[in-house]
Amino acid sequence: MVRTVNLYGREDPDAPELSHRVLKSTWIRLARLDYYANVSSWVPVPDSGNRILMYHSVGGGFYDDISPNRFRRQLEQLTRKYAVVDLPDVTAEVDETRVALTFDDGTVDFFENVVPILREYDVPATVFVIAGSIGDRTFRQNELFDYEYMTEDQLVELADDELVTIGNHSKSHRKLDAVPDDELAAEIAGSKDELEELLGIEVTRFCYPEGEYSPTAVDLVRDTHRFAVAGLNEIRVGPESDPHLLARINGAGEPKQLRWEFTDLSAFLAKTAFRFQNGYR
Repeated sequence: MVRTVNLYGREDPDAPELSHRVLKSTWIRLARLDYYANVSSWVPVPDSGNRILMYHSVGGGFYDDISPNRFRRQLEQLTRKYAVVDLPDVTAEVDETRVALTFDDGTVDFFENVVPILREYDVPATVFVIAGSIGDRTFRQNELFDYEYMTEDQLVELADDELVTIGNHSKSHRKLDAVPDDELAAEIAGSKDELEELLGIEVTRFCYPEGEYSPTAVDLVRDTHRFAVAGLNEIRVGPESDPHLLARINGAGEPKQLRWEFTDLSAFLAKTAFRFQNGYR
C-alpha cells in the first residue's frame, strides 16, 4: 500500500494511530483559528498554487451531499476570486490561481442538478463514472446508500457537452490497494474500454475509488490514462505535481475548513506533514 498522511478523516491503517488523531485534531483547530484570527494572512510562506475540488452528491441525498444552493454559492465565490478551469489546466504554470471541479461516482444528481449550474456559470467539470453501474439497477458500490446512477442516455448526452468531461472511476468501485494484481486490468483498463465503446469518446482521466491505490495500480493508470486524481494528501497542485496522483480537497467539507485549505499556509503545512509522515527530508 502507498502510505498517505490523513489530514481530513480517512485513516490510513499503516499510519500510527496517535499520529492520525493528532494530525486530524490539529488540522481542524488550525482551520478554526484561521477563520477567527486570519493567521494565514501574516505568516510568510510560498504561494500555494492551484486546487482541485472533490464532490460526490449535490442534492441527491447520497454520500457527502450538499444542496444545489450551496454549490451555486460556492461557484459564485470561486468564479469571483479564481479561474475555474478544466482539470488538466491546474497543472500549468500561471500567475493566477486556478481551480478545477471533479465529481465522483456518476450519480443522477450530477445530470439533474450540477450540469445546469455549470452552464449558469459557464465552468467546466469532470465526472468520474463507474462503468459497472451503467444499465445495472442492482449495482451497489456502498451498502450505506441506495445510489441512483446516470443512465446510458444521460451519459451519451453529457459526452457531447463542452463543459463536461467523463472520466473513469473503475469497473466496480473496489479499493484498488486491495484488488489482486491480476484483477486490476479489468478494474482500470477494462472499464476505460467499456466507457469508450459505450460513449464513443476517448477516456483519459481516472479517479482512484476512495482515494486508495497500490504501486501496481498507479503504474497501470499511468499506462492507460493521462491524468488521475488521488486521495486527500497534499493540497496544492501545479506543474510539479504527479499528473497521475493529483491531490484534491473536499468541496463538500465544512466551510471553515474549506476556506483554510485555500490558504498558502495550509498548503505549506500539508506538504510538510506529508513529507514528514512519508520519511522525506
